[in-house]
Amino acid sequence: MSRVPAFLSAAEVEEHLCSSSLLIPPLETALANFSSGPEGGVMQPVRTVVPVTKHRGYLGVMPAYSAAEDALTTKLVTFYEDRGITSVVPSHQATVLLFEPSNGTLLAVMDGNVITAKRTAAVSAIATKFLKPPSSEVLCILGAGVQAYSHYEIFTEQFSFKEVI
Repeated sequence: MSRVPAFLSAAEVEEHLCSSSLLIPPLETALANFSSGPEGGVMQPVRTVVPVTKHRGYLGVMPAYSAAEDALTTKLVTFYEDRGITSVVPSHQATVLLFEPSNGTLLAVMDGNVITAKRTAAVSAIATKFLKPPSSEVLCILGAGVQAYSHYEIFTEQFSFKEVI
């Protein structure tokens, strides 16, 4: 008998990932495994993008498997052009599917917007840890919105700055 997959809303994902800093150790490992090529055991093909031409949109499909973590997942992202600021539907929407690697059973359907924002910012923080000069005192974030906020959140958790612009 198959079980019903878990569904995690944006609020539930946010609750589980209350601090983006929690992502740094596993993401450092995942990045090292991915960078090791076939020996790292990560299979992540180039994303597939399907145009939804009639509606000026796209569907992106991003599967990945990590042998070290025995994790099988796919991220689905839709992107629609010309969504004005008055639109109630965001231009980008993401969903992450988690599978049981041993048999392909769908385990969870998760809001991917929160996961994407926090993962992107955490990877930026990892790079910054290795690349920023020790004397850096100012954090400057170019842009606004979800990514700006997620970067602000993790950068102020991970680093000390005298000023944020």
